[in-house]
Amino acid sequence: VESEILQDANAGWEEWLLRSVNEGEDKLDAFIAIFDSSPIRPEVKDELWNAIGINVEIDVGRHACLSRNLVRLYYHRSLIKKMTREHPVLNPTRVKLSKPQAEEIIYQSRMILVRHLREIDPISFTAADLVAYYQLPRGLSIALVGMVPERRHPIDSYMGYVVFKNGLPVAYAGSWILFDSARIGLNVFPAYRGGESQYIFQQVLLLHREVYGLRRFSVDPYQVGKENSDGIHSGAFWVYYRAGFRPLLQDQQDLAASEARKIKANPAYRSSGAVLKKLARSRLQLIIEEAAVSFDATDLSLAWSGILARKFYNNRMLATADAAEKLAAILGLENRHERNLEFVLQNWSLLLPDGETELSENSRLITTLKKLFLDKASGSEEKYIRELQVAASLRRYLERVVKDYAF
Repeated sequence: VESEILQDANAGWEEWLLRSVNEGEDKLDAFIAIFDSSPIRPEVKDELWNAIGINVEIDVGRHACLSRNLVRLYYHRSLIKKMTREHPVLNPTRVKLSKPQAEEIIYQSRMILVRHLREIDPISFTAADLVAYYQLPRGLSIALVGMVPERRHPIDSYMGYVVFKNGLPVAYAGSWILFDSARIGLNVFPAYRGGESQYIFQQVLLLHREVYGLRRFSVDPYQVGKENSDGIHSGAFWVYYRAGFRPLLQDQQDLAASEARKIKANPAYRSSGAVLKKLARSRLQLIIEEAAVSFDATDLSLAWSGILARKFYNNRMLATADAAEKLAAILGLENRHERNLEFVLQNWSLLLPDGETELSENSRLITTLKKLFLDKASGSEEKYIRELQVAASLRRYLERVVKDYAF
């Protein structure tokens, strides 16, 4: 009904849009209201919004810095420029945040990213009760940030973090946690590169290990420079390499070892951009304990593609038809049409290609999956991470799926 007046030049879209705004609002408010009320997945909204190409001017106000009551000031006599076992995280202190304090951390995190024309989902789509804030030695503090349920990834847990130094934001990135493994990144703001970047990353890794119980880290090629000019210019590969990360592919392993020998022989030597681009063609990993899970959500994505091809002949309609309904019935999920839960079910259902037979004979796995899905859809992401780590039967099942179908 509403669109009829837009036919045959009876009204222009801007004029019509402005009829629906409240006092003090403008076209941007009207656009945002339309997107907020649209009953489509947030990821689709994001792409539609980007396609419109709206230019927005933002007044960011004063510089980004946390309030004094969130900071333990540190006065430097020297810098720690290399990772060392002599400087581990010493009993990080979790600060009990008031709602205004948590909102301040979110605001300052968003503002520093806006100033650098950057964004990550956990900072954009979070809430005060999803922020955990830790104070560490040498004036460092780290905010670990989760996402609101409607924005969460269905399989792994995408968590964000911002590192502050004496209250000033100095670095940020995210981690994608699955079982006891996490893909992780590091972005030190340009003004702080060349200082304690390596030490900061060490603290980030150690804090993630302690808080989330991780035993393996991996890095995507983008983080070290693949289709990412900033990663090449900053020499990001060597930050990860010095932290103990190594390429998964043999060619990159050999090239990195050769470059490392050149650097050791001549500290002034720098890898060329061409070499760094070659090094960025492989994922990297850091194994803390050999027993850690050896796959990531990227491997499950490959398995999904393999299942689609081998079991359903690349017929997506055939593969997804009734799959979520069948899985919900097996698990006894009566509220399966709740929007977030349905999204989780749809994504997990194809990763359980033998689900009907395997699940029907494994009541423990049924109980585990039901808990996990409810936590992911509307509960605690941290609880989901912990429960996934003790879900031994599910881990074994997915290890078989990756082995059988990823290619």
